[in-house]
Amino acid sequence: MHDRLRLNQGEMPEEVQLELLAPWYTQNTSESRTLDFFDAIPKYPVSVTTAVPKLEPIEVPFTLSGKKYTAVIAPARIKHAQTGEQRLVFPGSREELVERSLRFIAVQQIARTRLTPDAETGQAVTVFFTLSMLRRHLEDLGHGFKLSAIKEALDILSDTLIEIRLESDDEPGQTKRRRFMKGTILSNYSGDFAEGDPTGEASRAAMTFHPAATAAILQLAFYPINQIRVGKLKRPLARWLTTRMSHNYRQARRNSYVQNDGYHISLKTILDERGLPREVRLRDNVKSVREALTEMKQRRILSELRPFDEQLINAPSKRRPQVVDAVWTLYPSQELVDEIIGGNKQMKAHRQAGTNKRESNLLPGFEGPQGRGK
Repeated sequence: MHDRLRLNQGEMPEEVQLELLAPWYTQNTSESRTLDFFDAIPKYPVSVTTAVPKLEPIEVPFTLSGKKYTAVIAPARIKHAQTGEQRLVFPGSREELVERSLRFIAVQQIARTRLTPDAETGQAVTVFFTLSMLRRHLEDLGHGFKLSAIKEALDILSDTLIEIRLESDDEPGQTKRRRFMKGTILSNYSGDFAEGDPTGEASRAAMTFHPAATAAILQLAFYPINQIRVGKLKRPLARWLTTRMSHNYRQARRNSYVQNDGYHISLKTILDERGLPREVRLRDNVKSVREALTEMKQRRILSELRPFDEQLINAPSKRRPQVVDAVWTLYPSQELVDEIIGGNKQMKAHRQAGTNKRESNLLPGFEGPQGRGK
């Protein structure tokens, strides 16, 4: 199907490809995958795709499993389709949705997924697809992007360079080290686009996942997630919270709100790990979280009877109490709990089989904790 895309697919036999990638695939038509570490990187620093006048990177500190990182995000250089003018653009929610959709069509085997050679990490996961595959899935989610917008999003995803820095944790007396990883969100972008192709059926492309995503796939450091429910969320923060809860809260149980046993997350954690800007008035950040949680309730991600509890932490003040932090306890819906329990069984079976799990070739500090469930 994609023979004209001359990306080297290597000499790995077909049966080995299938064995290594089998856990990545699913027969559940609504299912995708969360990816350890990769999904924690704040790749989309603005809510809306934004053009900027200067090549000035955005630095976003974030914390994961107690380790402090900084993501340095440089805008993509793209050419305007009509004018040919060069522009600098930061990725936003459109690019996030397109990247999620590419992952979904790979997991569903709508697109073809192959392990391809990589000079630095040994192997990479590459997806071969048509633009119509992405367009149709995005339409199913309620995001009706034109083909021109999808093409531009792919250009931005393949040219947005992110440097991830691990903040030094060297002991006193040790040689100070600089630890970093650089790469674009997606890479090795190649295409064979037909002129006058209104549907995208005749426009073929291939893209390679980020090394951190490939590492998660080959180490089985992922969990199932309902992409249809998550992808229909309109707020980027709601999608991030759902993805994070689905990946981390693996001990979820039915009717947890009865025992006041839910998933705890603080405003500080959201600001640190999502890379959100801290508003002058933290009440504005709290409002954004409440709106995201309300949408999650409406989409039956959180329980309708008791979606969440909120505790505001205030500093002493003679006037209106000043919010310094907030803690939420989220109570997942029955549907989400069933999906988490089923996903745990699925991944336990894959990990016990263990025959297709590969060691990571990423540098220490850039590997997500394996099979975490907290």
